[in-house]
Amino acid sequence: MIDSSKEIQSYRAYLTLGNYKSSTVNAYCRTLYHFFQFVSTNYNAKDPTQDHVQTYLLKRLENGKSWSTINADYSSLRKYFKIIKDYPWSLKKLPRPKKDKRLPSLLSKEDVARLINAAPNYKYQVFLTFLYATGARLSEACHVKIEDIDSNRMQIRISQGKGGKDRYLLLPHALLEILRQYFKVYKPQTYLFNGRIKGTPYSTSAGQWTVRRARDLAGITKKCSIHTLRNCYATHHLELGTDLVYLQEQMGHKHLKTTAKYIRLCIERYRHIKHPLDVISIQYRPPKTR
Repeated sequence: MIDSSKEIQSYRAYLTLGNYKSSTVNAYCRTLYHFFQFVSTNYNAKDPTQDHVQTYLLKRLENGKSWSTINADYSSLRKYFKIIKDYPWSLKKLPRPKKDKRLPSLLSKEDVARLINAAPNYKYQVFLTFLYATGARLSEACHVKIEDIDSNRMQIRISQGKGGKDRYLLLPHALLEILRQYFKVYKPQTYLFNGRIKGTPYSTSAGQWTVRRARDLAGITKKCSIHTLRNCYATHHLELGTDLVYLQEQMGHKHLKTTAKYIRLCIERYRHIKHPLDVISIQYRPPKTR
């Protein structure tokens, strides 16, 4: 039987040397661990094959895992077999799952205000405002340092965002004033948003709890997560006429088509469209009521 701990260790070393983010390294190795557990429990195989991967992914799907989770599992196992095991991977035999074409969750501007107003304390309010005002990802916002805020150039530096890329975000004047007041009250160290211990970053789990708690206190029944604020940032910007390419740069999207998906969420742009039914004249002849 394959030495799973040794294989996972080799995989971790490869991913680490490849400069993958620690969260990605942990997620990929965790997937490989669960895959080995599945194979050892259900098969007496010395070396797992692509057939075992297929069965594992189908089982995960039967257990109610989302397609995005299945796709992440696929990426991890495919890389392991191709790189670590030098195994021929047949896309005909095991194609990559297609992404669900679901519209992302969205709140109105009024609901965003309700959400922020309902946050349990001032720090949480500022944190949610920062996410909405910048469109930053949760992990990016948690790791913004005080030195990353440039009030002279009105920019916020995002270091090592998704894909290991740096970028600059626009710092709105309104947000700058909010952050200055917040700094006077909390006096954070190193990171803009500190965890329980000053000088440490705010945890992503705490950030997720913050939006859930604010949603409950606001009485918002729509689906709402941290990423919803990022969706709102993009959609509300587009409704106000912001350039799509500019938004792509701000959000750190690799492809413009990723940003363009938010156009489908815009309502304001449709309110000025005149439907042909509004301009044609039809004489309807309803039947006489009996």
